[in-house]
Formats: sequence, structure tokens, C-alpha cells
Amino acid sequence: MSNFDKNALPEWTTQAKRLLDDSANGLDAATLSRLNRARQAALTTRARRPAQFWFLPAGLASACALLLALAVWQPHHAGGDVSSPSAAAVAADVDDGSADTPEFYQDLEFYAWLDAQNAQRKEGEG
Repeated sequence: MSNFDKNALPEWTTQAKRLLDDSANGLDAATLSRLNRARQAALTTRARRPAQFWFLPAGLASACALLLALAVWQPHHAGGDVSSPSAAAVAADVDDGSADTPEFYQDLEFYAWLDAQNAQRKEGEG
């Protein structure tokens, strides 16, 4: 077991404290009075000093930075009910010449059914 104490001060600090205490004990009354008056004046000035003027701008800047961070990190939600275009509309918009074929018109009922299924699923989710 070690006798090492974590809170113990190094030896040089105790020597410095002893040296400073000895020099302070040797001061005359006039010097002690001047030191005390200077200390009291400094404490009074510190107490009368108004609050720091930079607190308001710093707080405002911090709030703006926080708001910006929240706006960037929040997932984007579209306003209202924005639905995807129906399958029939997408198929009709494709301009590859397939809309002119009879197969397209035969499958039009399928696209309408698919659109109805998509609408029912969205109503069930919402």
C-alpha cells in the first residue's frame, strides 16, 4: 500500500505559501491600509458593473443556429395530401407509341383497377 495522497500539495507550494505569508506579515500598517482600500474599490467596481451587453446577441445567435440545425435535420413533410399520380395517368403519359396499340386499351381496365387499389390502400393508412 502506498502512502500517496492525491489531494496532497507538492512541497514547493507549501514553501511558497510560507514565504508569501512571511513577507505579508512584515508589511507596515500604511501599506496594509492601501492594499485593503484598493481591494474594496475593486470589489465595489465589480459589483456595480452592469450585466454584459453581449449576452443578448450571443443568445440570439445561438437560438438562430439551433433553429437552422433543426430545420436542416428535420425530415421534410409535404403539406396536404400529395398523392402519386395514378398508374393510368403514368401509362398515358408514356410517349413510346404504345398508347396507340389495341393492347393498351385492353389493359386500361387493369390500370383503373390498380389505381382504385392504390387509393384504398392510402385511405387505410391515413
